[in-house]
Amino acid sequence: MVETSSASGDVLEPIRQHLRDPSYGVDVGPGWWQLVLECHQAVVAEFPEYEALAVKQKWGALAFQAFPRPWKPGGNWTDAEHSRLHAVTDAFAERSEGICERCGVDGALRESRRVQLVLCDRCETLVPVHGRL
Repeated sequence: MVETSSASGDVLEPIRQHLRDPSYGVDVGPGWWQLVLECHQAVVAEFPEYEALAVKQKWGALAFQAFPRPWKPGGNWTDAEHSRLHAVTDAFAERSEGICERCGVDGALRESRRVQLVLCDRCETLVPVHGRL
């Protein structure tokens, strides 16, 4: 898990308030924190009570996994709402594919380690072979 605290407090706290499991953290590098916050703002603008299941890096892209509102047996959102939520989060996943997860500058997918990461040239040389940022 990536440490997300800063001198000004926990920068990703707004997302944590929407997590289904409050013990789960946001598992992305600091270069994506702003992107994650922007995704959260876009989702909350349309779905104020959304429920986040996971916010992580998967196959070199941001995976912002959520429901339009907290899940109830039988579901409590329409197919159109679910599709709209995915359209929003997919746009941020696409943006993440060109942003270094470590530092936030322009990056490219790196497949030289067991974990695929989006990194800039500089960070490519700094991130160890096991892939932890």
